[in-house]
Amino acid sequence: MKWLAFLLIISLFACNSKSRPCLIDATDILKGSSKKIISVKDKGYKIIAIYDDGWDSLKGGAYLFYPNELLKSYTFYQNKVAVYSETYDENGYLTGTKGSPMVDRIINELGEDSAYVQVYFFKPMKTYQKLNIKINNNPATDYSLEQDSLYSNMQSVTFGINTSNLNQVNMYSQIKYMDDCNKVEHVLSDSIFLIKDSRNGLAPASVK
Repeated sequence: MKWLAFLLIISLFACNSKSRPCLIDATDILKGSSKKIISVKDKGYKIIAIYDDGWDSLKGGAYLFYPNELLKSYTFYQNKVAVYSETYDENGYLTGTKGSPMVDRIINELGEDSAYVQVYFFKPMKTYQKLNIKINNNPATDYSLEQDSLYSNMQSVTFGINTSNLNQVNMYSQIKYMDDCNKVEHVLSDSIFLIKDSRNGLAPASVK
């Protein structure tokens, strides 16, 4: 059984809000891209857009560029719905973000007593520390992120959960990352609450 876990709590804290220009161009994006991308050029052979393969129907990122090939915006989509975006002005200043750079989290069940979790983080201009995961009252565990091969400019982590003796799974996660452009540290925190059903497996718990 494969399904997307819904984020219940997302918090983003910054110790400083001063902005500096972040000069990200099409070459930078291509360097961090997998082979499954689509590039669009204008009549002068300038790159005006880069897309992850499948972004328009399933999941993936879309990059738009100014005529000088500086990044104008990035948006990550799930089922044609934007879940995260960054926008920049013509001078490279970050002008806005929506959502969380933790763009996706998937739980895959393996039989009746185990599951594995995949979490994806948008990478450019961000240096992530280890992902801290705490499940129920068990001790927290740290996981290192690795370069992802499914999406462009993405880091990901995969870890397993033994659910054999669990009736519910309360999963809490936290990760710190440095904004490499502005040298500001951020903290992302979220939680998800699942119940284990004998017939349907793991499912979101009711929120009162």
